[in-house]
Amino acid sequence: MSVERSSGSPRWQAAVGLTALMLVHHFGLWAWTAFHRGFPLIEAVNRWDSHLYTQIIFNGYADPALRAFLPLYPGVVWLLRAALGGGIPPAAIGCVLSSLCLLGFAAWVSWRGARQPVSSPLEPRTVWGWFFFLYSPGSFALHSHHTEGLFLLLSLGALACAWDGRVWQAALFAALCVWARNQGVLVAITAALLVARTPGAWSGRVGRFAAVGGVALASFAGLLLFHERVSGDWLAHMHAQKNWHHADSLWSAVRGLWFGNEWHRPGWWLGLRNLFAAVWLAGAVMLIRRNWPLGLYGVLSILIMLPQGDLGNAFRFGSVMFPVLFLVGDWFAERPVWLRWTVALLALWLNHKVAHSFSIGSWAY
Repeated sequence: MSVERSSGSPRWQAAVGLTALMLVHHFGLWAWTAFHRGFPLIEAVNRWDSHLYTQIIFNGYADPALRAFLPLYPGVVWLLRAALGGGIPPAAIGCVLSSLCLLGFAAWVSWRGARQPVSSPLEPRTVWGWFFFLYSPGSFALHSHHTEGLFLLLSLGALACAWDGRVWQAALFAALCVWARNQGVLVAITAALLVARTPGAWSGRVGRFAAVGGVALASFAGLLLFHERVSGDWLAHMHAQKNWHHADSLWSAVRGLWFGNEWHRPGWWLGLRNLFAAVWLAGAVMLIRRNWPLGLYGVLSILIMLPQGDLGNAFRFGSVMFPVLFLVGDWFAERPVWLRWTVALLALWLNHKVAHSFSIGSWAY
């Protein structure tokens, strides 16, 4: 794997090849696990939040706890399932949809990298950048029955269009991100900041910022209206969070960093999430020096987890942080060979363990 920026064809081959390898690895692992443990493959990909998305697709938001999950992804799966006759398990449709979104993401990033003489932070400079993104611990969420694959593609659309100065396309993608995932609001803010940094007069920059921010704000207002119509509660998404452990004070949020809250059962498995978050934070700080809005997006995406009282969702939350993970991979590409490959093997091992944990119903986020 070379450190130098490669041409369009090798970059495309690296992106598609590593993406295909990861898909074969994970789906093969899940099929093998299901066979040897005696349960259907569809059960292996319908665990934890995947099962909750399936409930939403079947029953809507009748269960108040499910209102914590934003509606775009389950709505798209519901529409696809209805269009296909309604007989296909939602988890199967979700896996196909998410896998296609991931492949679309790889193709779009590769296309951007091939057409630009100088790479932006939205594309990796090396094959190692692709590797550390695709084999981040929770990358299984990018192609399984989760919202992450769709959100990944939409967030790329928002950030790439903003980077290129395409205001209304960036605004549309940002608006959709708001309906897809909690970090969608952060994507919208980042896209608005990026589009304001494109060349032009100060008044034009403010206008572009206002355009993207205004459309995203209108989208968020529409999300609140959706919750009010469905449940009678404008803030149903936030109120549903009470069904999980959460910090009840600033000190409780900080204390969660060392698993000091009463519900914690400290162990190495939780510690690995903190280690990954530390790498993520270091990458975000490095990214601030290259492009501060994208770096800020990385930092805020860590901070948004703290009200939960720990970083127990770090694997999943970090899986979509492609500008940060690309940069981390590119940084390792320039380290000594022994360090690079040691870290790569550890990353591969952890990714395998997390994907396996998901298929057997062990906490994997």
